[in-house]
Amino acid sequence: MEEDLRKQAIQRHLAGESPKAIYTSLHRSNKWFFKWLKRYQSGAPDWYKEHSRAPLARPSEIGTVEKELIISTRNLLDSVPFAQIGVSAIKWELQKLGLPFHSDSTINRTLKREGLVKKNSIFSQRRRISVLYRSLVLQQHPSDGSRWTPLHQG
Repeated sequence: MEEDLRKQAIQRHLAGESPKAIYTSLHRSNKWFFKWLKRYQSGAPDWYKEHSRAPLARPSEIGTVEKELIISTRNLLDSVPFAQIGVSAIKWELQKLGLPFHSDSTINRTLKREGLVKKNSIFSQRRRISVLYRSLVLQQHPSDGSRWTPLHQG
C-alpha cells in the first residue's frame, strides 16, 4: 500500500505534476515526497522500499579478543583453589597484565552472556537469614574479658 503510494507520487511527478499538488493530494508532507524523489533519483532498483532503521554497528559491544580475554581470565581464576572469581578479581588480573579494560558492568555482562555467573549455593542473595540462625552462628564479645560465647545458648 505505502510502496504503491511512493511509486504513484513519482510517476505523477515524472508526468509533470507539481510536487505540492502531489503530496497534498496524497496527504503526505513535502519532506516525505522529496525523500522518495531523492531515493528514485539515486537509481537503485528498489528505491521505493523502506530501509532498515536498525543501527549498523553496536558501539557498546566488545570485540572477540577482549571477550576471550575475560573468559580465559575467569577460567584461570576458577581453577585456582580459594581464589576470588568475581568482576573485580578479573579486572585486577587484567590490570596486572597491563591491559586497560572496560567497566565492571561490561565484564559482568560478558560473564552472564557466557553463563559463567555462579549462584551462591549456600544462601540465596535475595533471601534473608533468620535472626534465630544468626544468633546461633554469631558470637558476642564479652565485656568481662573472658572467652567468646555464643549469643544463643539454647
